[in-house]
Amino acid sequence: MLSTNSLRAFDRIFDSMSRAHGFRNPLDMSTSIINDIERNTVINDPVNGTYTVYELVPHTYQVEKKESGDIVHRLLTTDEVEALKTQKVNKKSEVE
Repeated sequence: MLSTNSLRAFDRIFDSMSRAHGFRNPLDMSTSIINDIERNTVINDPVNGTYTVYELVPHTYQVEKKESGDIVHRLLTTDEVEALKTQKVNKKSEVE
């Protein structure tokens, strides 16, 4: 178990790391990271069965159901991802 002094040392490390990167507290830093991920997500659409995962680089998959009933998670090509980005931008402009 960590002593109170050890916990305070960890707290100081996170405080100094967050301040060094321009954040007032560590929660601001994690919020910023989550916002960046959401902003850069190509599309997560449960209706169409499309989702993006982040490994070292983002990979976008589309869930497809075959006639036999099999469910396949197909990795989309770069062109298909760009087409989805275009559709996403067009949908936003229609709403606005």
